[in-house]
Amino acid sequence: MPSKARALFELTRLHWFPVGCDCMFWPFGWGFLSAAYRLSLPFDEVVRNTLFYALLAILVHCAGCIIDDILDRDFDRKVERSKDRPIASGAVTTTEASVLLAVLVAALFYMFSTCGPKAFTLGVVAFPVCVTSYPLMKRWMNWPSLYLGFAVSWAVPGTWVTTTGHYNWGIILNIAIASCCWTCIYDTIYACQDKKDDVKAGVKSMAVRLGKAIRPVLSLFDVVFFVCLLWAGYLNDQRLPFYVMSAIAPFLLCLWHIWSFDQNDPQDCWKVFTAARYGGAMICAGLIMDHYLKITSLAG
Repeated sequence: MPSKARALFELTRLHWFPVGCDCMFWPFGWGFLSAAYRLSLPFDEVVRNTLFYALLAILVHCAGCIIDDILDRDFDRKVERSKDRPIASGAVTTTEASVLLAVLVAALFYMFSTCGPKAFTLGVVAFPVCVTSYPLMKRWMNWPSLYLGFAVSWAVPGTWVTTTGHYNWGIILNIAIASCCWTCIYDTIYACQDKKDDVKAGVKSMAVRLGKAIRPVLSLFDVVFFVCLLWAGYLNDQRLPFYVMSAIAPFLLCLWHIWSFDQNDPQDCWKVFTAARYGGAMICAGLIMDHYLKITSLAG
């Protein structure tokens, strides 16, 4: 691959695929699969729509990474792990990155437009407000990971309203809060890779702010994640597979990650961050299994 094309490819973080893209997908998947269960959608529709949201999540993640690298290029040059990123290193200019970003945003808005007027409006408002503002939070607040959790969780009401045509805020808010907490936990673990450099560069992060309190605080987020999933399942009339696979199992996995990772070892932080996909996949697996049993019982 030519060097310029390779640099643009790395700018989108697709060379890490599926890491990062899958973290962006989980809120889409959780919201949609919960709505699909609610309506007992046929499995072919579930598969087709899941693939659609997977592509949408990939595009959102790619666009978000470009925005992050454009806004953080000066910070990235001061951090060992990010100093060789395409814009920070000079391999890609901000103009070239902006052109690629425009192409991705156009594709995103086209996909939003196929989701109905409510979801389109939500996407048009949420994407620029949430995704583009996240990199700036590292300058203004000590809890940017929590803001990121909020930013990605707009996918939950979007997928729900696209699927059902209306908002059920009891279910939506509980899934969204669970998504926010889950994202916050693993993004904070990810941020532990750069604690020393962040202090020198003046970058704010939960990893720096929490210090020795990181494990009990992240454990509290995990408990909120667990309770919200349980309540969302109750409101959505979920069955046993959901509670075991989508609530209990990821809660325990997350808790184990929180108390076992070495916050002073960047490699271990990266390893645990990438393992986040297993918890996200467990939630989807439980929803899919529950859905299958439901439509099977209805067919019988």
